[in-house]
Amino acid sequence: MPLCVNVDKSQVSKVLEIIRRARILSDEYKITRSGNKVLIPIKVEHVDVVQGLLRDFSIIECNPPRRRSPIRIKMPSLDYIGDVVIVRRNVLDHIDAEDLVYRVRVVYPRVRAIWVKEETCDLYRKPLLRLLWGEEIKEIIVKEHGVLFKVKLGDVYYNSRLAEEHYRVASVVKSGEVVLDAFCGIGGFALHIATLKLSLVIANDLNPTAYELLVENILLNKRRLKGSIVPLNTDTRELPVFLRERSVDRIIADLPHQSLEYIDVYAKLLKPGGVLHLYVLSKMSENVEQEIRRSLDMWYFKECVSVLEYSPGVFVYRCDLVKPKTI
Repeated sequence: MPLCVNVDKSQVSKVLEIIRRARILSDEYKITRSGNKVLIPIKVEHVDVVQGLLRDFSIIECNPPRRRSPIRIKMPSLDYIGDVVIVRRNVLDHIDAEDLVYRVRVVYPRVRAIWVKEETCDLYRKPLLRLLWGEEIKEIIVKEHGVLFKVKLGDVYYNSRLAEEHYRVASVVKSGEVVLDAFCGIGGFALHIATLKLSLVIANDLNPTAYELLVENILLNKRRLKGSIVPLNTDTRELPVFLRERSVDRIIADLPHQSLEYIDVYAKLLKPGGVLHLYVLSKMSENVEQEIRRSLDMWYFKECVSVLEYSPGVFVYRCDLVKPKTI
């Protein structure tokens, strides 16, 4: 029996965006109405994922009409942002390039460019991209929960799969907080926070192109902003020169490869009782906890959750910690 998310009409756009980003919308059945509700069919094998993403909505057995010509093309892992598809280099180890282009163009008929991500390189985490098919599109506008972002592909780090994480962290920020986004990129966390909460966000990134895009994205969303964003373009290690000690209520440290190298900065700037959202790479959450406790043994460990799969068997974890009031 098919399963559907039972949604009020006013919530359809929001729920569909989440389901499509998670790639769990059924390709066998149509979305249909039932009175004042809308039934959105999902892939049955991913019901646990849906329950985690959409806790406030009910999942019911349903009988929606079948699609006349369901797409049954097996697709590799990819990112579809704007009119552009980005695939990782290892995908081409398992599928011919011409076949990949065909599959992508059938499933995403509006795609204008297909890029291959060769690697993430240099200090700024910039992806090295190679054009596989289409137009050489490097500049795009993407939307996350109504927030607009200008992205320059190949010049800055951007991952569309972090959209839900940006919104999730922004949702727990309290109005009136001073938040430091220590490695902000183009403003993923900062702009979500400022559109949701009356807070001050200090957004810093070392990459000058990311900083320029951050400023543009602030202007792009200025009518939606409730809070304020102060953009900075400096080495995170230099932040204690600009900011007072114990002046920040919350720090977001989204630099999974190197976030543990800045422990001294977090300790100096965070208020006693303040929250640190620390992003790290690991194969197992238990290993993450052990490594963090060695560096922050006095801090209160709230939780450590998997955010996304970085590579086969390796995950990005967000660990939430509270600075002791005695430090």
